[in-house]
Amino acid sequence: MPDMARYDPFSPTFDHPLLNSSPDYSSRNGSLRSSRPNGDLGDVTNQMSFRERNKRLRSLETERNQLIEELLYQLDSTQIQLDRLQLENSREAQYNREGHLREATLHEQLIQVKTIMDRNPFVTVLLDGDSMIFTKELLSKGEKGGKEAANMIFDAATAFTAEHLHHLDSPKILTRIYANVKAMSETLTKMKIIERPSLFEDFVRGMNSTQLSFDFVDAGTRPDGTKEKVFDQFRTNLYDCHCHQVILGCSSDSRYARLLEDTIKDTTVLSHITLLEGIPFEKDVATLKDNFKTAKFDNVFRATKLAATSGMPKGPLQAVTATLPALSRVESNGTNGSTSSSSTPALTWASLTAQPSAPASKAPSTTRTSTPTSMKSPEAVVAKPVSKTIERNRQGQRIDKVDCSIPNHEIQRIKKLKLCNIFYLQGTSYCTTNNCSHSHTYPLSKGERNVLREVARMTPCYYKLDCTDPECIYGHRCPQNKPDESGCWYGEDCRFFGWGHGIDTRVVKTTKV
Repeated sequence: MPDMARYDPFSPTFDHPLLNSSPDYSSRNGSLRSSRPNGDLGDVTNQMSFRERNKRLRSLETERNQLIEELLYQLDSTQIQLDRLQLENSREAQYNREGHLREATLHEQLIQVKTIMDRNPFVTVLLDGDSMIFTKELLSKGEKGGKEAANMIFDAATAFTAEHLHHLDSPKILTRIYANVKAMSETLTKMKIIERPSLFEDFVRGMNSTQLSFDFVDAGTRPDGTKEKVFDQFRTNLYDCHCHQVILGCSSDSRYARLLEDTIKDTTVLSHITLLEGIPFEKDVATLKDNFKTAKFDNVFRATKLAATSGMPKGPLQAVTATLPALSRVESNGTNGSTSSSSTPALTWASLTAQPSAPASKAPSTTRTSTPTSMKSPEAVVAKPVSKTIERNRQGQRIDKVDCSIPNHEIQRIKKLKLCNIFYLQGTSYCTTNNCSHSHTYPLSKGERNVLREVARMTPCYYKLDCTDPECIYGHRCPQNKPDESGCWYGEDCRFFGWGHGIDTRVVKTTKV
C-alpha cells in the first residue's frame, strides 16, 4: 500500500500514466506533463458541449424531417385540390360551350316561334251583346245598320291596333258578339227602340254578312248563356299565342268582376286585355279598370242604360186612359131613361177591370158614349187612386205572388193555345210584331187571363231581380222552386238557373213605384 500512497489522485501533481500519456508538444524538453494545470477539465468540458451540440443537431434534424413531412403533405393536398379544380374547370368550360350552343339553338327557335306567331296574328273583339247595346240610329236601320255597325267596329279596332300594336303587320280583327237574340229583339221593341222584333234580326244578319271574321252569335234562351259563352271565349283567346289582344266589352255584373280579378293574378297576360267601355263602368268593374287598358268606340254603343232612357210604357194603363176622355161622365142605368147628373173622375184601367160585368139595360139611353156595355154599372163609378207597388223580402229582392190553386192541366191547356202574352196581358197595341206567331184572336176569359199570367211568369224577365216595373208580366223567380231549396227538378236546364232559386218569399216591405 506504500506504493499507492505515492499516487495521490487528488494531488495537483498527480500524473496518471493513462491520463497523461499524450506528449505535451508545447513543452520544449518534451516533458509528458502538460503546461496547463487545468487542461484535463477543459477537455471534459469540450466533450460535453459536443454531446449537447449533437443532441441539438439531432433535434433540429427531427424538426427538419417533420417540416419536410408537413410540406410533402401540404403539397399532396394542394395537388389534389389542383386536380379537382382542373376537372371542374374543364367541366365548366364544356358546360359553357354546350350552354352557348343551347342558347344559340333556343334563340333560333324563339325567332322561329315569334315568326310563326306573327305569321297569323289577330285581335279579338269580344262583346256581351246583352249589355253592349248598339245605338238607336244603327238598330233602326235594320240590315243596313248592321253593316254600318260592323264596319265601324272594324275601323275602331284597326285604329286601336295601329296605336298599341304597331309591331304587327295587318293583324286580323276577329269579332264575336253573344246575345239572346229573341229576348233582345222583344226588349228593343218594347222600349220603342225598333219598330218590330224582326228588325233586330235584320240588323244581326247585316253584321254577319259584312266581315268574314265577324260573328253575331245567338246565345239562346238559357239563363246566363251569354256570359258563359263570353267567359269561355275570353279564356280561349287570352292564352292563344296568335291572339295579341282581347278587347272585352262586358257589363258591370259581379261575375265579370270576379273573372277580371282572377285574370289580374296572372301578370303575364295583363297587357293583352283591353276593357271596352259602353255605359260608364260601375263599382265592381270600375275598381279594377286601372289594371287594364281601356278603349271606347264612339257612335257605336249606347252610353246610357237602356231602361233609364227608354220611354217604355210601364203597362197597359197609359194606353187605355189615353183613349178614354169621354169616360168622365157615365150613363146611368136607371129605368126612367133620364141621364145621370153625377160627374165622375176619369176611369182608370184598375177601376174598369175591378167592376163586375153587368147585363146591359133594356131601357133606352139618351146619351151614347164609347163605353162598352159591360163597363156600365147601375151606379156612378167612382175611380179610386191606384198605387203601384212591388213586394220585397228581407234582402230587398222582388217577390211575385204565384197562384198555386191553378191546376197544372189548365196551365198546360193555355200553353198549348200559343197566345200572345203581350197582346192579352199588356194591351192590344203593345204587340207591334207584324208577323207574330202567337194568337191574337182567342176569346180569353177573365179566369183564363189569370192562368195566362201564370204562364207568362214562366219566362224569365230580362232585368231579373233588378226589375222595377210593377206591371211586368214576366217571371222574377222560378215558379217550380221552393224557398228552402237551391234549385228545382229541371236542374241546370231551368231557365231561371243561377239566379232565380232559393228566394225568400216572405214579404217584409212594399216599394211604391
